[in-house]
Amino acid sequence: MSRDKKRQMIWYQVDDTGAIARHLEKMAAKGWLLESVDNWWYIYYRAEPARVKYAVAFFPEASVFDPGLTEGQETYIDYCRAAGWELAAVYGPIQYFHSACPDPVPIETDEAVKLAAIRRTMRKTSVLSYALLLALPVISLPVFWSIFRRDLMELFSNDRQLGVIVLMLAILLYGCGMLLDYLIWVLRSKRSVAKGGACRRPHTRFRLLASIAMMAVCGAVVLSFFVDAGTSGLWPALALYLILYSGVMLLGRWVLRKLKSRGTSRENTKGIFFAFAIGAGIAVGFLTPLLFGGLANAGIIRAVREPAESYTYSNGNFSFTRGIYRDDLPVTLEDLGCAVTEEDHCSYKAEIDRSFLAVRGEYTQAAMNLDSDLPWLYYQIYETKWPWLLEKCWEALTAAEEEDSWPVQPLVPAPWGAVEAYKQEELTSYFLLYPDRIITFRLSEDASPQQLDTIVRTLQP
Repeated sequence: MSRDKKRQMIWYQVDDTGAIARHLEKMAAKGWLLESVDNWWYIYYRAEPARVKYAVAFFPEASVFDPGLTEGQETYIDYCRAAGWELAAVYGPIQYFHSACPDPVPIETDEAVKLAAIRRTMRKTSVLSYALLLALPVISLPVFWSIFRRDLMELFSNDRQLGVIVLMLAILLYGCGMLLDYLIWVLRSKRSVAKGGACRRPHTRFRLLASIAMMAVCGAVVLSFFVDAGTSGLWPALALYLILYSGVMLLGRWVLRKLKSRGTSRENTKGIFFAFAIGAGIAVGFLTPLLFGGLANAGIIRAVREPAESYTYSNGNFSFTRGIYRDDLPVTLEDLGCAVTEEDHCSYKAEIDRSFLAVRGEYTQAAMNLDSDLPWLYYQIYETKWPWLLEKCWEALTAAEEEDSWPVQPLVPAPWGAVEAYKQEELTSYFLLYPDRIITFRLSEDASPQQLDTIVRTLQP
């Protein structure tokens, strides 16, 4: 924006007409008069500071898809002009008027008519927007429910998944809270108008605080994604995705303005715009995997951690290449007395996930040479300082194993130094619960008592 123009984000809900008017009057006193409004911004132009009165009125028959003012709007605006009000800006059914008179005649004097106009406008604007917003957590609920039931340890130690869950919960609370607040305002206003009074004043401060908190949560989650993507090498792809998404939104705004400037009818504009929105959504969904794949092939991003080296196995009939990792592991096959040679081409892989709730380490050692006789070793260490979370993860872990038709058998925990202990015979897996951690481990062949002792003694607190 130029020095003579100013853009300001809209924080007020449509029905909060008093707060909007007071805000615009303060801006006029600072030398900024309202020029136009869209769904996100107030746009001002510089002028001499002055005492200007503002009022917000509604014409529900109008739409943001209209190419210009409707005949009914023009008539309405003429009546307002006769009462000393000039049109400052209009956005669909919402009209902004200003007056230089110190005490102009109110635009709306019939509170019942005013309430009806606000409710019809709100149904087309804010109520519809919040309903669509609430569709996000509703649609994602089955996905998170399946993750919640499958592996709580992975869920609560993963910042990305926790960030998305926090965001969805924030959207759910915000959308429900704003809709409930509006419903309470409608009920209170109807009672007041029925008794001959005025519409009740909305809870401006609550709405502002809720909107600011929602924006703060969104910003924190996006920032956490960038921090995490920076450590994993995915931040270029995330940045490009946000640019792509923002570009589509800007293109949508341009399409809408272009259609309206050409005088396209409301019905045609609405149909073309929604067709564009659906097509753009499909295009973004199609382009996103291509974008990530292309960046990965070009070496700009790495979707997974690069191995230390690669090994190609071949037996004459087929061959494949696998990555070999050289991470430090708390327990190795060598510690268990296994003879590991270079011909085994053993991989030592450690994956650590951290969040503000928990730390989860997943460790694997296995021979990449399929002709090797070495067993493979896999174990997890899950640590948290939250007893309730540890208990929930333990319950989910043992319940999930039972549901997978792999029954677990209780073991006497004392020899393991654990609070509880279970074994899964079919997979030779062990599950141990300690006051501050959960340990699970699996050896592809039956472990000897000495090997079990080595594993537990090393991994336990």
